[in-house]
Amino acid sequence: MTIEQIETLLVGYPSSPFYIRQNIVVPNVDWGFLNHEADLLVLSKANYLTEIEIKRSWSDFMADFKKKHTHYDKKLSHFYYAVPSSIGQRVFDWLYVGEYNDDHYWSKPKVYEPTPNNPHSCGLIVYYDQSEHLPCGHTKIIVEPKRMGTYKVSQEEEIKLLRLCGMRVWNLKKKVAELQKTKGE
Repeated sequence: MTIEQIETLLVGYPSSPFYIRQNIVVPNVDWGFLNHEADLLVLSKANYLTEIEIKRSWSDFMADFKKKHTHYDKKLSHFYYAVPSSIGQRVFDWLYVGEYNDDHYWSKPKVYEPTPNNPHSCGLIVYYDQSEHLPCGHTKIIVEPKRMGTYKVSQEEEIKLLRLCGMRVWNLKKKVAELQKTKGE
């Protein structure tokens, strides 16, 4: 799956807690807003910020732990890893001490205590390709994160996020227009 397809699974459906019609969602936030890059930032109506770090393979996941920075920032309330179902069990075993619960779609996720590999008690989302279960694919929160902090994003910071989101939209529109031009549409 492409990053764009995974992002759509995470935020593009009403059943998602990160649904784009209920939250401000900004992909690919570069250095400057946080002390690190973020794949997806989700700003809730209550002005709490959640980061979702998308990983597409075990090596991609493990590379995150070789970086000098962590995913801790005072502005974040919650942090999740989103990983493919094919590595869900392996990622769970590396991050948590407990029982992996992916036996059915509606089981309630637990919150686990910090571990040496997971000092901020991040959450875990597993995403499923269209071919695995449903025609459109889906996601499941396996582990709820512990709250990292209680920082509320200010109105000025919210405007900055909205500006970043607008820039992403117009960059995508530009790419679509260029593709249409090359195809003669």
